[in-house]
Amino acid sequence: MAEDLFDKAKAAAASVAEKITSIKEMLWDEEKAEIISQFKEKAEGKINEVTETINKYKFLFTEAGYEVNSLNASLGLPPEISLSFLFLGAVDKAGRKNILSQATESKLVTILLKSLFKASDFAETIKIGEMKLKSINITLGLIPGISITIS
Repeated sequence: MAEDLFDKAKAAAASVAEKITSIKEMLWDEEKAEIISQFKEKAEGKINEVTETINKYKFLFTEAGYEVNSLNASLGLPPEISLSFLFLGAVDKAGRKNILSQATESKLVTILLKSLFKASDFAETIKIGEMKLKSINITLGLIPGISITIS
């Protein structure tokens, strides 16, 4: 019986690992090239620009179901900015479309919103007991990345 339970846990872990591997490809299809091109500029100027943009559109992230929790900036060459978002709740497809239409002036905000939506959709496919999506971390730079926290 213990072996059976162990086999089930092992199979579930393998399934989660496969889904996590596929998220890298799914999340950055079109956004990756745009992020890379934006982060080839000077470090300080890009960090200031991103900070101003996040402040300007902070209300839109809240409407989308996310709270901007923190921003971490690395002034190296190339610059890197990590944003942490707390997940407040899901927004339906019509709401997402409306929110994205309000962000058309900013490619960065559009990329962030699409990435957040894709990450939260992905988190819905992972079932680990009663755990739910808590936060999404997005790293912007020459090597962009997304990580999710489920607890």
